[in-house]
Amino acid sequence: MRIALAGLLHESNTFASCPTPLESFSVCVGDEVVARYADTFHELAGYLAGAEEYGYQAVPLLAAEATPSGPVTAAAYEHLTARLLSLLRAAPDVDGLLLALHGAMVAESHPDADAETVRRVRAAMGPRFPIVVTHDYHANVSEALVTAANALVVYQTNPHVDQRERGLRAASILARTVRGQVRPTAALAKPELLFNICFHNTSRAPMGPLMDQARELERQPGILACSIAAGYQYADVPAMGPAVVVVTDGDPERAAAEARRLGEAMWAVRDQLIPDVPSPAEAVSRAIAATATPVTLLDLGDNIGGGAAGDATFVLAELVRQNAKRWVVTLYDPAAAERCARAGVGAQVALEVGGHTDAQHGPTLAVAGRVRTLHDGTYEETERRHGGGRFFDQGLTAVLKVGAPESGPGGLLVLNSRRAMPNSIHQITCCGIQPSQQRILVAKGAVAPRAAYEPVSAALIEVDSGGATAIRRPPSDYRRARRTLYEWQPALQRQR
Repeated sequence: MRIALAGLLHESNTFASCPTPLESFSVCVGDEVVARYADTFHELAGYLAGAEEYGYQAVPLLAAEATPSGPVTAAAYEHLTARLLSLLRAAPDVDGLLLALHGAMVAESHPDADAETVRRVRAAMGPRFPIVVTHDYHANVSEALVTAANALVVYQTNPHVDQRERGLRAASILARTVRGQVRPTAALAKPELLFNICFHNTSRAPMGPLMDQARELERQPGILACSIAAGYQYADVPAMGPAVVVVTDGDPERAAAEARRLGEAMWAVRDQLIPDVPSPAEAVSRAIAATATPVTLLDLGDNIGGGAAGDATFVLAELVRQNAKRWVVTLYDPAAAERCARAGVGAQVALEVGGHTDAQHGPTLAVAGRVRTLHDGTYEETERRHGGGRFFDQGLTAVLKVGAPESGPGGLLVLNSRRAMPNSIHQITCCGIQPSQQRILVAKGAVAPRAAYEPVSAALIEVDSGGATAIRRPPSDYRRARRTLYEWQPALQRQR
C-alpha cells in the first residue's frame, strides 16, 4: 500500500493589509518533506510515522507553509495547487492521499480555498480515491470540504500540541479505508456562533468541557474521529465560525446525530462567549503592580499567528508611558534591526519603530537606547509547543536596551527582520534574554504562546489591543460572513 502525503497550509486574515505571495511560502518536495518534518510534532510527522505503524509506504509529495497574513494571491494558489496535482498524478500507484490543510486559507480567487483544493484533487483522482484531510483547530469548516474528503480530522488542543497524534489518527483512518476495513462517513454541524478567540483555550471552560465530550465520543466503537474546530474570526467567509465534524464507520445517521448533539452543547454556552479583556493601559498597570513576576501580556490585536503585522505599538507605548521596568517586547521592524546592526553592539541609537505596516497597528514610536546584542535570528525548539515546529528563523535580530540606566525604567526591545510567531520562548532566549530576570514579557499572540510562556510566567494577562486580530471587530466590517451569528445579534438590533 502506497500513501501520498502533502500539505498546503495558510491561515489567511482577510483584514490584514498585506497579501501572501508565493515567495512567502516555504516549499518542500519529496525527500525534503521527510528531512524537514519527520523529527517534529507536526501532523506531517504523524503521516510519516503512520507508515511504520499502519503498514504503508509513504510517498511524500509537497509541503508548503507560510506565516499567517493576508489572503493568498491568486497566482500563488494556482501555482501551489497545480504543483501538488502534478506531483500526485506522477506518483505511481498511490492508493490514497493524506492532506494537511489549515482550514482557514483564503485565496484571492477562492474564499474557501481548502475546499477548492480538495475538490481539485477529487476531480483529478476520481470519486473512489481515498482522501483524508487534517485541519488546524482554527479552521472554518465548510460543507463543501466535508463532502469532498472521505474524512476530516482536526487538532483537539490549543495551544496545538497534538498535531502529530491527529496526523496519526488520519493515517489510521486512511490505511483502514484502503484495506476495506472501514467506510468513513462524515457529518458537519455549524452552530450560529462567532466563538471569539478569547475562548479557544482547550484547557479551560467553555471549550475544555466541550473538547472532553469530543474525546470521549472518539473512544466509542464505530467513531473514527470527532473534531471540534473553534473557527477563525479573521477570515470573512461564509463558513466563518466553529464546527463539529463526526466521522463514523459507515453510519451516516449516527454521525449526523452526534455532530448535532455536540453542536447543541456548544450553542448552550453561548452566553459565556462575551469577551471581558483589559485595555493596554489597564493590562500594563496590572503587570506593573504584580508582586510575582514575570507577567506575560498577550497582545491579542497583534497576534502574528492570526495574521497580524507583528509591529503594533499599542502595548509598547503603554509600557513607556507608564515607566514600566524590565520589560521585553518583540517587534517586527527589519529597518530598525538593520540600523542597530550597522551601529554595532554597544552603540547608542535613536529609532522610529513599529507601526509601519498600516494605520490599524498603531503609530510609529520614537525610542532611544543602546544596542545590547545582535543575532542571526535562528533558534531551535525541541519541546512540544504550539504548531509542532522545531527550527525557526526570525531573521537578523537586534536587542535594544531602551531607557537610560540599567536599573531604571525601560526594557528590552527585540527587533526582528521576519515575522515570527511567539510559539517558542527561545525566540528571546536565543538573544541572551533570561525571562526570570524580567518583570513583563509581551507575546504577540492569543492562546498559542501559552505553551511556551506559561512555564516561565507567574501570570498571563490578555490585552484587548488594536490590530488585524483585534477581538472586537464589529459585524459591519464583514461582507461574506453569516449575519446570524449569536454574538452579533445585540449589535445588529441596536443598529435597527
